[in-house]
Amino acid sequence: MAAPAAWVAHTFALVHGEDGDGRREAVEAWTRAHVDPEWADFSLTTCTEGCPWAEVHAAMQEATPLGAAARTVIVPAADNLFTRAKELPAAVKAILDKPLPDVNLLLVAWTALPAAPGKALGAKPWTDWTKAGRILKVGALEAMEIPAFIEAEARRLGLAFQGAAATLLAQRQGGHPGLLKRAIEVLDLLAEDRRVTEAMVDQVTFRLAGQRAFAWSGAWQKGDAAGALKALRTALEDGDEPLMMLGQVRREVDRLLRLAEAEAAGLKGAEVLGALGLSPKQAFLLDGYRGALAKLKPRGVKALLTRVNQCEKDLKGMALTRSEAPLLDLTLALCRAWGR
Repeated sequence: MAAPAAWVAHTFALVHGEDGDGRREAVEAWTRAHVDPEWADFSLTTCTEGCPWAEVHAAMQEATPLGAAARTVIVPAADNLFTRAKELPAAVKAILDKPLPDVNLLLVAWTALPAAPGKALGAKPWTDWTKAGRILKVGALEAMEIPAFIEAEARRLGLAFQGAAATLLAQRQGGHPGLLKRAIEVLDLLAEDRRVTEAMVDQVTFRLAGQRAFAWSGAWQKGDAAGALKALRTALEDGDEPLMMLGQVRREVDRLLRLAEAEAAGLKGAEVLGALGLSPKQAFLLDGYRGALAKLKPRGVKALLTRVNQCEKDLKGMALTRSEAPLLDLTLALCRAWGR
């Protein structure tokens, strides 16, 4: 959904919520409105993920380059700035109350920030920002909003949902706008006569679920760094939990360790499959595990497991900022380990 023009027009703004597509579209629309491409290299500052208010304040205080209309500061992962509403520095609060001239500021939070009293958006200056229309929420849809969203997207693409197809889609995808939109776009390709049936919805939602679960791991197991990073980005924007994705990695690395132990013990055939927890129908997977083990050796597998453990610690420690850095780093390491 396109970001409201009134929100885009504000020079100081906040977008928050779990809808990756909506959040990205809002940031792009706001940036187009406030950043001159010819001066972006000089007038645009993108703060680091999880940065403190001090870094944001320093960026806003920098002088506007000669020739540029304004200095723009974007904070791409600002969730940590809203964890303790009472700890907003006085110098920053003064600027948020009365924005500096010739300065633009966009704060981006990946989660929906609560607005109850005492919570992130329940105190000044955020309550004033809400009244002024500076805050845009792109989180999950409420249950009553889902049918209207599906209907609007279907109308946009000229689709007609038959029977309980729309209800099934809502049940399968939930209230995540990004997931719903992706599913409807795939249905648009399948429905040549513009009619969407329950069977089509069942087929599409099943395929999307499988794709989200295996596209990332399948890419790094082939050593495809570009594909793995793209799949990782898509999965995170679609709402997949990083720790659940890390569980896939841990399972694969654990199988490498068990394969090393099985080979050291002299196991053969079905005994090796049993040691790895594989069925006879999954015997074709052994070649991939053996290739990775031959490249890494047992010592390298243990080192990779150490990286997985460190990534888990980083993800748990950075959960508030939703930083992708630990998984990005691990993805590249996995590509190097599995790639031939």
